[in-house]
Amino acid sequence: MTERPMGRGTVLAGRFRLEDLVQDTDGARFWRAIDQTLARSVAVNVLDTDDPRSDALLVAARTSATITEGHFLRVLDAAQENGFVYVVHEWGNGMSLDKMLAEGPLAPRRAAWLVKEVADAITFAHSHGIAHGRLVPENVMVSEAGSVKLIGFVVDAVLHGRRQPATPDGRTLSDHESDVYNLAALLYATLVGKWPGTQSSLLPDAPRDHERTMRPRQVRAGVPRALDAICDRALNGDSPHGSLETAHEIGAALSDFIGDPAAAPPVEHEPTAMIESDEFARFRPAGGAAQRPAGGDTSDPEATQASAPPRAKAATDLEATQAAAPVFEDEQARSSRPAPPPPPPLPEPEAKPLFAPGPPRAAAQRYDAGADEPSGPVRGMHSSQGTGSLPPVWGPDATQGVADEPEWERRRDSSTDWLKLAVAIGVIVLLVLAIIFAFNLGRGAGSDPEAEPSAEPTQTAKPSQPIAITDLSDLDPPPSGNGEENAELTGLAADGNPGTAWETMTYYGNPKFGLLKDGVGLIADLGRAQEVSSVRVVVQGKPTSFEVYAAPEEGGLPQGVDGLRKVATANGVGGGSDLDFDQPVTTRYLVVWLTSLPASADGFKGQVAEIVPRS
Repeated sequence: MTERPMGRGTVLAGRFRLEDLVQDTDGARFWRAIDQTLARSVAVNVLDTDDPRSDALLVAARTSATITEGHFLRVLDAAQENGFVYVVHEWGNGMSLDKMLAEGPLAPRRAAWLVKEVADAITFAHSHGIAHGRLVPENVMVSEAGSVKLIGFVVDAVLHGRRQPATPDGRTLSDHESDVYNLAALLYATLVGKWPGTQSSLLPDAPRDHERTMRPRQVRAGVPRALDAICDRALNGDSPHGSLETAHEIGAALSDFIGDPAAAPPVEHEPTAMIESDEFARFRPAGGAAQRPAGGDTSDPEATQASAPPRAKAATDLEATQAAAPVFEDEQARSSRPAPPPPPPLPEPEAKPLFAPGPPRAAAQRYDAGADEPSGPVRGMHSSQGTGSLPPVWGPDATQGVADEPEWERRRDSSTDWLKLAVAIGVIVLLVLAIIFAFNLGRGAGSDPEAEPSAEPTQTAKPSQPIAITDLSDLDPPPSGNGEENAELTGLAADGNPGTAWETMTYYGNPKFGLLKDGVGLIADLGRAQEVSSVRVVVQGKPTSFEVYAAPEEGGLPQGVDGLRKVATANGVGGGSDLDFDQPVTTRYLVVWLTSLPASADGFKGQVAEIVPRS
C-alpha cells in the first residue's frame, strides 16, 4: 500500500513536480510533470509498489535507458519512492500517427519515409538485443520539428500487456518478431488507414480474407506495387516474393522505394497484354474472353509468373494472341477485330478508397475474448503524448506535394498561374492609368486663374509623433516569476537599433513559457502621463505573441498586468508591428507583455528589439 497520497503538486526525486493527470487506467497513471531543475515538461508513469507490474516496470525502464538512439524518447529517471514506482520520460511535442490517420491515409512517399525512420530505430534497438514490445500507431509521433519519435520503448509493453497471437502460418511471435510484423503493419496503416498489427490500436482493423490479411491494393486503389509487396511479404507468410524477417530488410526495401529525395516516386507501366494474361487469367472462362473481377486488385501480376520473367511472358502471350487472330478482308470484319493495346497509362492519380472508411473505434470498445490485454479503456491506451501539431513541411523532402503530382498536371498549373498573373498585372495597369486620367481631368476642371484664394486656410490633422521612453524595466511578477528577467538588457529595447534586443530567459517544452507562467514583459516609462494612440514593437524570431497594456493615469509603476487596460494584441508575429489603439489613452506606463515565445536553438526565448510609442 502507498505511504501517502499522490496528487497534483507531489514532487518526485526532489525534482519532478506532478502537474496534470493525463490518464488513469487499470492502476497505471500517466502524468505531465515539470522538471523544476531544467524548467521543462516531462512524462511520468506511476504504479503502486504492490502492483504486480511494478518490478517489471523498473527493469523495463533500465533496459530502455541503455538505448540512446535519437528516435526514442529517453528515460530520464526511474525509482521506487514512498510506496510508488515511477518512470520519467522526455515529453514529446507533436502528433501521433493515429491522430494523423484520422484525417486519411498518407501519400505513399511520405508513408514510406515515416516507416523507414521507425525501421532504422528498431534496427538499432534489435542490434543491441532489445525490442520495443508495443509498436502501435499511438506510439509513433511526428514532432513539431518534423522528426519521427517513438513513445513507450520497452516500458509500454509492461504497462499495457503483450498480445502476440499466432500468425496465419501458425507461429507465435516473439517481441522481436512482433516489432518486425508491426513495422509492416505501420506501413499498411499509413497507406490505407486500417491496422493489421499484433497489438490493439484505435484504428479500424484491417480486412481479412480466409485468415489472410488483405493486401493494401485490395483495400485502396492507387497503392504503389512496391509498398504493397513489402506489406504482403512481412504480414503474410505465403507471399510468392518471399518474406521480410528483419527490421533492416524492411528499412532497405523502403529506401529503395524512396530513392533520390529530389525525384518523384517511380510510376510503373505494364503492358496490357501482361495484365490480360496474368492478372485476369483465372477469371477467363473456357474458350471465352477474360472477365475482370468485381472486387479490387486481387493479386499482383508477378505473383503468377513462376515459369518465366513477367515481360517475357507478356510478349509470348501477346504474340500468341496475334497469331491466333484470323485475317478479315471486308470492312465489317475489320471493325470487329479486337482493338490494339492502349498506350501506357498516365501516372496513377491520388489514391481513393475502394471501401468506405469505418468510424474510429472508441477506446472503451470491448476487447476480443481470450486476449492477454485487459478489457475496457486500456484498449488503445498510450502515453497521450503526440496530441499537438505538425510542422508545415515534414517528410522525405520539402517539395512533397509537387513531387507526387504528375508532370502534365504541374505544367498545366504553371501555365494557369502565369495567365492569372498576366491578367492581374493588366488590371492593375488599367486601374493606375484611370486614376492618373481622373486626377488630371480634375485638375484641369478646377484650375481657374481668376479664382480668388480661400479666405481661411484648410486645417490639417496633427501628425503623430514618437514619444521618448525615459526608462525600461522588466516585469516578471510572482508567484511564478522571480522578479527579474535579464534586467540588465532592458535598455536594448529602446536604443534605436533594431539589431540589439532585450531577451527573456530560455524556457523548455512549450512556447508558453514551459507552462511555468502566463508571461513576462517590459515596462516603458514615458516620464509623465501623456496621450498615446499607437505603438510600434519590433521583435526578433517568429512567431511571437504579445499584448500591450496601459497603466491608469494616476497609478504607479505596475507590478503585473492585473488592473491594467489592454490596448493592443499581436499573435504569431515577427519583425516590426505597428499597433493602433481603438482610441488614444493617457498614461505614463506602457507594458509590452509576451504571452508566447518563438523557438530558439535550445528551447523557447522571446526578444524585443524596439518599443516606440506614438502620440
